[in-house]
Amino acid sequence: MAKILKVANGGMVFARIWHIVARKRRRPTNVQMFRRAQHLRDEARYKRAVLVVEDALLQDPRNVPGHLLAASLHMVLRETGQARSSFERVLALEPTQPRALLGLARVALEEGDAAACLELLTRALTRYPDFPEARALLEVARGLVATADAKRTVASNGAIHADRLRLPAESLEALFMRADATVLFAEPHGPRTNAVADSAVKLATVATAMLAGAGLGPLRHAVIEGVADTTYLRADDAALLTVSFDRDLKSATAVEHLQRVWDRCRSELA
Repeated sequence: MAKILKVANGGMVFARIWHIVARKRRRPTNVQMFRRAQHLRDEARYKRAVLVVEDALLQDPRNVPGHLLAASLHMVLRETGQARSSFERVLALEPTQPRALLGLARVALEEGDAAACLELLTRALTRYPDFPEARALLEVARGLVATADAKRTVASNGAIHADRLRLPAESLEALFMRADATVLFAEPHGPRTNAVADSAVKLATVATAMLAGAGLGPLRHAVIEGVADTTYLRADDAALLTVSFDRDLKSATAVEHLQRVWDRCRSELA
């Protein structure tokens, strides 16, 4: 009886071990892995979810929903390059996949390429006209493209010329723009001119809001001290001017120069 019991117990132990080994060897299906990744995403465990999706895609590289899930996770993690790659893999499998076109359009918009964004959204809506998210983003892209075109037109036409403004010899930089950040004059004019104009308008907008909250009215004058120079700002509701001088220049002199340039700029704009 003891011998039989020993054999029986041994068989039970063997069966348990075999079950554990078999369970460890049994790989989850791709469907289970994608569901697991979605669950991790819902729990905001995005990095872990990416690893699970990538593992599943190694076994099923043509899975369109899987690539879309990977792309959405990369977007949440601000990994736009990897998100773009995932969206492009989807389009290689389904050239008119609307979610992939919308995703690439969002990537293009984040990178400042409104024209590419507009083209991708147009492709998506040509194939799928009933696509509210793409249509909403299309209006944003159209506005940005129109603004960019207006800025290029102003720049190419030379709205205001340096010889007419007669900038003071002491000035290091000068920038005159409309209230919507459209550059009318820049000296010097470089690749970052439009970005600087956008920053100046945002700064003026924030300052105006703060002054209004304190009951002091809109921003009209400001002085911004830098490491090597000082920038003087003059603004009204329609336009904004910044002129930078060496820090050694007396403030009274700088303000006089600023006002003279401002008067000429406003005269040109009128």
